[in-house]
Amino acid sequence: MHDRMQRMGRGAGWLAAAVLAVSIGGCASTNPKDLHKYSGPDRVRSLAETKASDAAETSVVPVKTIHHSAYVSLSDVARAADLHSAWLRDGSYGIGDHDPVWKFRTGDSAAMKSGKTIKMQAPAVKDSNRLYIPISGLQSLFGSEVTLYAHGDSVSFLPRPVPHELGATGLSLPFLDAVPGASSDGRPQIAAAGAGKADTILSDARKFLGVKYDFGTGNYKDTGTFDCSSFTQYLFGKAGIDLPRTAREQAKLGRSVGRDSLQKGDLLFFYVPGRFKTDNTVGHVGIYMGEGKMIHSSPKPDDGVQITDINKAYWQETFLYAKRLLG
Repeated sequence: MHDRMQRMGRGAGWLAAAVLAVSIGGCASTNPKDLHKYSGPDRVRSLAETKASDAAETSVVPVKTIHHSAYVSLSDVARAADLHSAWLRDGSYGIGDHDPVWKFRTGDSAAMKSGKTIKMQAPAVKDSNRLYIPISGLQSLFGSEVTLYAHGDSVSFLPRPVPHELGATGLSLPFLDAVPGASSDGRPQIAAAGAGKADTILSDARKFLGVKYDFGTGNYKDTGTFDCSSFTQYLFGKAGIDLPRTAREQAKLGRSVGRDSLQKGDLLFFYVPGRFKTDNTVGHVGIYMGEGKMIHSSPKPDDGVQITDINKAYWQETFLYAKRLLG
């Protein structure tokens, strides 16, 4: 089971500690055996809960000595950073919001973050179904999401200040369909071929209503499940459009469109609220259906592929942007 995340109130003395810089020695490699899912509970905090939390509160992760080197458990790191984590079907260990942005493998000295390789000074080590990484790798892996402080036998996680929050603009604006023959940026509306692809994608998407959500799942043909980005990747792939695996990577494609000029087939990107989350980090993706509806794979409010009315406060406030890949 996960160690319970320790909470500490405001304290000032140790906050002046230097950001981690620890030398790591070599470790033995271990191959995973009998892997099974190991994760914290799915938890999406409301904006009210997030704002009510004490901004100065910290989360503390204990340090474990492995082969004379300092390591931390990835399950503890994920819980401290308000992220989901699990052993994945391919034997790797994933961390993220609604899909695995970070992936680690037992015995590897490199990790993947949003499709990019990040080197660590020592390999990941599995112990009692937990995967541990050297604390020297935390800054390069998670430093853009949280502020880290090392204290000998523990590492503290603090929220990273964000000077400007993208979602603060137009939170009360509704999601609207584009007016035929016009667009907010002066571009022509979706071509007939693009509209046809959108209808095909949405028709296929409806066939999967009720299919269960599974964080970091593999190909649908092998697993029979989806997470948010594997769902969009699968559907767009069937329509001849290749998408990368995670929502963060998918968000880099296409052209931006306003929430008041949406069209069927547009990808909608959201952040997932949390004390360590900022509203400029993509954590979820869905497909716009028209008339203020989205089809997506999510653990909440229902478990699996579902159709959601996005003209509700939660979705209006967590919306980041929409991207158009069709037409």
